[in-house]
Amino acid sequence: MNSILQKIWSYKKEEVDYKKTLLKLESLIQIIRDTSIEKRDFYKAIYNKNKNSEIALICEIKKASPSRGIIKENFDVTKIASDYTAGGATCISVLTDYPSFKGSDNDLSEARLASTLPLLRKDFYLDIYQVYETKYLGGDCILIIMAMLDDEIARNLYETANHIGLDSIFEVHDEQEYDRALNLNAKIIGINNRNLHTFETDIMNTIKLSSKFSKDHIIISESGIFNKKEINMLNKCGVNAYLIGESIIKNDNIIDSTKKLIE
Repeated sequence: MNSILQKIWSYKKEEVDYKKTLLKLESLIQIIRDTSIEKRDFYKAIYNKNKNSEIALICEIKKASPSRGIIKENFDVTKIASDYTAGGATCISVLTDYPSFKGSDNDLSEARLASTLPLLRKDFYLDIYQVYETKYLGGDCILIIMAMLDDEIARNLYETANHIGLDSIFEVHDEQEYDRALNLNAKIIGINNRNLHTFETDIMNTIKLSSKFSKDHIIISESGIFNKKEINMLNKCGVNAYLIGESIIKNDNIIDSTKKLIE
């Protein structure tokens, strides 16, 4: 694990440990058991779009990033989620990490109220507490970043998510991480076009890994996608969905910007 990921691991572990003092895991699990939370099927939403030969977009609610700083000055989660839905997005990704992305847990809860679409809680997962927390906050899918996790932790996150009815995206960047995800029986694999060691972005990374794609999996291309031409190119390689953030959210008219990528 490189120094950037080690720094993230350190602050995220500290954050999770603190949250456990506020609400113990056992109490969190009991709350989930006592609460009826409607399941929004992340996997099926993408599958159904593909079945109908439609473009599946996962549109991101992100205020800032480590490389770009503040992306959206007038940051209104409710409006952004509503606009993505009106524009034809398939799912929504919500950044809840604060130190790197200026996100919050409340952003996920607000998006849940503003949209009927399945929600990915995009954060740095390293503890099953976060999986239960995602369910509690109204998320439908978690992110398992193989670059910062060993197989045991990744498996525990995945099995916990399955147990409580959440989908999981295994995020990979290279062949080794892809093979590890396959060995853990991943159903949804996200190809991160951003190298987490250098933070450089290149959508050719998805194409390089395309020989490994199988119809048994949902393949998502993540980061660095800005236009319909790139989506069409990735579609020919067997990509099933596209996670898009900055190219839409920075625009004033999110509805039209979303529609342009799927029409």
